[in-house]
Amino acid sequence: MKSTKVLISDFQFLTRAGLIHLIGEKEEFELLGTVEEPENLLSSVLQHHPDVLLMDYKSQDPVLLSLLKQVVNSQATNVLIITNEDNRQAIKDLLELGIKGIVTKNCSRQEILNAIESVALNSRFYCNRILDLLVEEDKRTRENNCEPTDLSPREYEVLNLITKGYRTADIAETLHLSVHTINSHRKNILKKLNLKSPTELIVYAMESGLVKA
Repeated sequence: MKSTKVLISDFQFLTRAGLIHLIGEKEEFELLGTVEEPENLLSSVLQHHPDVLLMDYKSQDPVLLSLLKQVVNSQATNVLIITNEDNRQAIKDLLELGIKGIVTKNCSRQEILNAIESVALNSRFYCNRILDLLVEEDKRTRENNCEPTDLSPREYEVLNLITKGYRTADIAETLHLSVHTINSHRKNILKKLNLKSPTELIVYAMESGLVKA
């Protein structure tokens, strides 16, 4: 059975030992190593091409954000953020960036393992604390909006793939449609749901039950 290759980036030195121990206990995981210096992060990712990069993250650190953008743009791995961040906008920024998974340092061992497995499969995983943080404000702004959702079957298909982390080109290939058509569907979905961004769309879909996370 193919093992899940994991690379750890923990510049804060707060969770590295625990993560190394956790991954080492699972036969299906292979620890490729740890990145201790920020300037080595992208080169390590490009060298090892891990299935998952576990990254300790603080939004107040502009260097980490820049490195994170480089890693995401390289498309060389999926990223699982481990954080104590409680700023809703910071979490939304991570989603906009294309981060597949976000968990907190208070998550259980099993939840972190589940997150690694999901992100390795290119699926999204957000722990309950992160989901609560994201949907709290959205619930308040939509609590008086009782208009029915009027999405077409095709729009539901597109929405489902968006929440699974598919890019526009991937959705087009999966549904055998043009990129232009997928972009049109995305715009129509946002308009019908009265939403402004892909992040709001993902949060709304998960919170409302339109699709399963």
